[in-house]
Amino acid sequence: MSSLTCRRAFLTLVLGLATVTLAQGQGKNSEGVVKVSAKDSTPKAGKRVVVVELDIQAGWHLYANPAGNEDLDSVKTSVAVVGEKAEVAYPKGKQVIDPVVGNYVTYEGKQKIEVHLPADKKGPLKLQVSFQACDEKTCLQPAKLTIEVK
Repeated sequence: MSSLTCRRAFLTLVLGLATVTLAQGQGKNSEGVVKVSAKDSTPKAGKRVVVVELDIQAGWHLYANPAGNEDLDSVKTSVAVVGEKAEVAYPKGKQVIDPVVGNYVTYEGKQKIEVHLPADKKGPLKLQVSFQACDEKTCLQPAKLTIEVK
């Protein structure tokens, strides 16, 4: 078995065990450790800019975008505008060196993600924000939130 296959199997096992741990009544989910908000910001270069703010509880992290590890692409943080095309600018994140799972990039603390739309796109928007919160031992169920910006 190749080392990549072993890492993928290990990661699948870890994420599966995290789900079982949550189901057994740990009581927290990703939405419980991350506060998400969004608001219009100062337009840049003729574009409407919406800023999504993530406030990640101490001791927890999210997988960045890009995650820096293709095995984590399915749980990386993402923002999309429902029914619209938009450019999304993600923060850099923090590199984690992990000899077991492989290296990856995380977000911790307060993070801002910019969503760039055409300047003529006025009115309310619905944003879909996806992420998974993990600490040193556990990953919680992934979250997929829809928030509205008026």
